Amino acid sequence: MPYRLIYNPAAGGGRARRILDALMPELTRRSDLEVVATRERGHATELARQVRDRADMVVISLGGDGTHHEVVNGLLPGGQAALSVIPAGSGNDFAAGIGVPAAPQEALAVSFGGVRTPIDVGQVGSEYFLTVVGAGFDAEVAGLINRQAHGRGGSGKLLYLRGILSTLWTYRSHPFVLDVEQAGQTARERSTLLLAAGNVARYGGGIRICPGADPHDGLLQIVWVGGTGKLGTLKLLSQAYSGRHVANPLVDSLQTASFRLTGPPQLFVHADGEIVGHLPISVRAWPAALPLMLPAPS
Repeated sequence: MPYRLIYNPAAGGGRARRILDALMPELTRRSDLEVVATRERGHATELARQVRDRADMVVISLGGDGTHHEVVNGLLPGGQAALSVIPAGSGNDFAAGIGVPAAPQEALAVSFGGVRTPIDVGQVGSEYFLTVVGAGFDAEVAGLINRQAHGRGGSGKLLYLRGILSTLWTYRSHPFVLDVEQAGQTARERSTLLLAAGNVARYGGGIRICPGADPHDGLLQIVWVGGTGKLGTLKLLSQAYSGRHVANPLVDSLQTASFRLTGPPQLFVHADGEIVGHLPISVRAWPAALPLMLPAPS
């Protein structure tokens, strides 16, 4: 079985390069593996697209969630190659959310000896995502991190906390309209701090924003947080690290396969921590759309 390992030298403030160097003795022993470095933003998508129609191929993404986001957008739609991930970024929420080991050697072993398993992916506009899509406070935080902190390194949690504290003083809740596009459901409007829809539970370096999300059920978990002030925002975010925020009276949670969200058009939309546009958005889940290498059952 052939392998293409795509790595982002800048991921995790250079952590991806260090991990690659540590793995090189094993990688160089394999004649069936090609290692390719990304040169610029979007290059990982191009590199994955080149081999996506090969059903015998495993594309190994070595980097953070942003790198994995680019790779999956090269593999989809309709690709036959399988994805495998080696976490080497600042947050690594996708790998943690699907049970890929954090240790690089163990993650590499999954790439070579794991079980090819189909998982769901989400789509927002023309972009596919693996973890969470959202708008509101968290997307503005992601926008700030993308502008000011991309590639600086440090833990994902620390980077996200810096962004939260910077955004907290300027952000105000806005009216959002949610249409879940299901029979018997009508569009609803409310003042909103943020709305997130998860394919997996985590984002932001370990925040369990969508604790009920399951990448094998064909659905996204929507977590809709109503408008609140600074203290309320801090309380909700502290609860979100453990997923307890879904019990807060300000939070609505539901499962859906698709929805449309409208709100102020200047607000960012993020997917996998990357800014992918502005409101309004249409979002849907694609069940079992991506072959993924996962650890073999013990």
